[in-house]
Amino acid sequence: MNWWCASSGATWTWTWKPYLGALAIVVGLVALAIWWRAVGRNQRPELETWDGQVADAAAHGALIHTHVAGTTRGRSVAFVLGLIGLWFVLDWPLASLGAGYLATAQMARQIIMVMIVAPLMLFACPPALAVRTVGWGRRLKVLGWTARPRFAVPIAALTLIVVNAPAVVDPLLARPFSSFLMDLMWTVAGFVLWMPVQCPHPGVKRLTGPNALGYLIAQSIVPVLPGFFMTWADFPIYSTYELAPRVFDNFDAVIDQQTAAAVLQVGGMILLWFQIAYRFLSYAYGQVSQDRPGSSPRPAGAG
Repeated sequence: MNWWCASSGATWTWTWKPYLGALAIVVGLVALAIWWRAVGRNQRPELETWDGQVADAAAHGALIHTHVAGTTRGRSVAFVLGLIGLWFVLDWPLASLGAGYLATAQMARQIIMVMIVAPLMLFACPPALAVRTVGWGRRLKVLGWTARPRFAVPIAALTLIVVNAPAVVDPLLARPFSSFLMDLMWTVAGFVLWMPVQCPHPGVKRLTGPNALGYLIAQSIVPVLPGFFMTWADFPIYSTYELAPRVFDNFDAVIDQQTAAAVLQVGGMILLWFQIAYRFLSYAYGQVSQDRPGSSPRPAGAG
């Protein structure tokens, strides 16, 4: 049993081969969720404000519930779905196929992580846990800076381009440790992409309404960039997938590469536009609700 996926050159078999690293990450997240539900959420957090003063617990709780939308049940469902998606991305068979056999599988891993798992996990994170982890001091200022669009847009786009460049992909996929670093890079890029609209910390002002929609529409071009050179190449650009044993007889390296580009570009845009449509409907419904007599405003960052 290997600790992480990497290309091996061996003939592909459908024999189950789990990865210790993937299992450790999944088990660690489950343990964190159990600890938080049983112990962590009942402990008194550090109630330090922006100015280093101590706030009372009532004001602290009101701040969390006012500025971050979501329910305990909704976060639980998002966590379970996100955890399943994360396990599917990091473990056999998709990780094995992506690391050494099919570019299509590798692109599918990235799209699932960036467009599905990352927003689910950010939504699932309880605001109180984010406060316990980051606090209200210098670390919050760093978090707020990284959650700005002017940071998130170039970082996410540049990272996804770099980790799909042939000069980077082929050498990094050769060994488990370097393959892990590459997977970590595009995983972090996925979380960075969603931070401006889905940051779980109540001290970070999210983009909402038209601003959030405009940001996500602008981000819909991100999956197009790394897939551009795969779409127009008439020959395999990744030696790892070109020289790998074929998983399916009629699915050669060129077809695999073109399919991978379609998954990255079309699949990524479709998933992102589902998010845009949902947020637009949620925003429109919130506006209609606020116009009704006796209605109360929705929390900032709703959706």
